[in-house]
Amino acid sequence: MISTNAGIAGRLLSVATLGLMLAACASLKVGQDFDRTSNFSGYRAFSWMPREHHGARNPLVAQRAREAIQAELMRKGFSTVEDAQAADFVVDFTIGAQERMDIHSYPAPYAGPWRWGSPSWWGYPYWGNEVSVRNYREGTLSIDVFDAHTHKAVWHGWAKKELSQADIERSEGPIRSAVAAVLEQFPPK
Repeated sequence: MISTNAGIAGRLLSVATLGLMLAACASLKVGQDFDRTSNFSGYRAFSWMPREHHGARNPLVAQRAREAIQAELMRKGFSTVEDAQAADFVVDFTIGAQERMDIHSYPAPYAGPWRWGSPSWWGYPYWGNEVSVRNYREGTLSIDVFDAHTHKAVWHGWAKKELSQADIERSEGPIRSAVAAVLEQFPPK
C-alpha cells in the first residue's frame, strides 16, 4: 500500500513540475529576424565580437550569457575559433533588465444609491474609469549573428521575460533557458 501511495505522489510531483516548467516557458517571449538572402548552410565555426558588456548591473550575468550561448552553439554542432578570420560567423549579444509599468484602464459601473439598471433621481448608471498600475522588471536577451566575410548582420534573435526575484538572485537557469529558446531558431529553416 505504501508503494502505491509513493507512486501516485511521484506522478503528482512529476505533473506539478512539468506544469511549473511550462508556466515558466509561457512567460518567455521569443522572436527572430534574418536576412532571407543569406545562406546559413556553410556556417561551421564562429568567433565572438570583441567588446565589453557593460549593460548588466551584475557582471556575472554577461559572463553566464556568453557561456550559455557558446555551449548552445557547440551543442548544435558549431565550433568556436579565436581568430575571426577563420570563422564563418561572428556572434554578439546584449543582456539587461529594465523597470516597466503596465497601466490598464477599464470602465467601472456606478448606479447611484438605487437598484442597478433602473432610472433613479440620479439618472441612468454612470460608467466611470478604473485604473490598475503594476510595476515589474523585464529582462531582455538579444543575440546577433554577423557574416564573418561580408560583415553584414544576418540574424537577430531575442527573448523577453518578466523577471521574478528568484530569476534575479539565481540567474543561471533563466539565462540558459532564454539562450536555448532563442538559439532554437538558429540557423533559420
